[in-house]
Amino acid sequence: MKFLCNRTELLDIINTVQKAVSTKTVNPILECIKIDAFADGTLIITANNLDLCIEFKTECDVKDAGSIALSSRMFGDIVRRLSDNIVEVNVNENNNVTTIKSGKSEFNIQGLNALEYPSVPEVSETYRLSMKQEVLKKMIRKTIFAVSMNESRKPILTGSLFEVDTGVLSVVSTDGYRLAIIKEVVDSSLTPKSFVIPGLALREILKILKDTDEVVNIIVSDRHALFDFGNYKVVTRLLEGKYINYRPVLSTPNSIFVTASARELADSLERAALIINDDMSAKAEKLPVILNITTDKIEITCMTSRGKVYDEVEVKASGDDLEIGFNHKLLLDALRACDDEDIKMEFSNPRSSCFINSLNDNSYTFMILPVRLYNN
Repeated sequence: MKFLCNRTELLDIINTVQKAVSTKTVNPILECIKIDAFADGTLIITANNLDLCIEFKTECDVKDAGSIALSSRMFGDIVRRLSDNIVEVNVNENNNVTTIKSGKSEFNIQGLNALEYPSVPEVSETYRLSMKQEVLKKMIRKTIFAVSMNESRKPILTGSLFEVDTGVLSVVSTDGYRLAIIKEVVDSSLTPKSFVIPGLALREILKILKDTDEVVNIIVSDRHALFDFGNYKVVTRLLEGKYINYRPVLSTPNSIFVTASARELADSLERAALIINDDMSAKAEKLPVILNITTDKIEITCMTSRGKVYDEVEVKASGDDLEIGFNHKLLLDALRACDDEDIKMEFSNPRSSCFINSLNDNSYTFMILPVRLYNN
């Protein structure tokens, strides 16, 4: 195999597909990326860790067709440090030794037989959904923080629920302590469908998505989902099982309503977190920040073995005064996911959840469970 390719383009491709390379494996082939060069000038570079697969297709000057599997880290580091614009890759098919040339630089590295590389999963289409990349990026970004990281508790919660119903796509994430849901209008002719995509895959897809109106097609089979970006594809397995019924949580009646600046409230919580993060004791992580809500302000306090903090944020509130505690990280994650300058917050009592919504519409809702205070 022999081909010549633009260094910048090749590096961009490597950086993209590397997101699907396994970093902790006893199988050396999973630490590699597979390169396929075809006689018509097509170059396909693939990474596959068995849970997530990314395939990138481009055109280059192919002298001899062939395939090779190369260490992703080694190949990427070499291409990244080459100085010339053109990279030549030449593979000795007798021993898989690969020569990489650019300018006056030349490397020889040992490759592996491409036949040993896992194949791209077949996705037999049963459902298709198309949307703009910028819209999907926003939906993932606003919900990924609430995905559970605990696979032993409820594995289904380590993914996000994608649910299409009556022309609306909902993306839902929850770890049992918080919930995030965002809705967007899609093609009204779509039939109802739901599937759960692993959070690990969504985090990598989020890095690939662009803030453009270019379309991404989501193709679903019984076991996999394929995100088709045109020149590259991302295939991920689906999580099996039934997602929890989240709807009753959203119908909770509330009596205390607050309008606040998301940025100011987040800044105040970050200042309060300085006291918690500086305390290295085991209990410090569980210490709540206390929000004392009145008609015109929220007083934020926290006390640890290292000290205490008081801060306040101006708000507009209606309903009774309220003292309620939260894990500061859970509340901060939700506030950071808000794009709006001002937000709506809803409460009912010290033991009930806080709900955060956009002030302009109800396209998203964040729910955070409180921490019970001793005096409540």
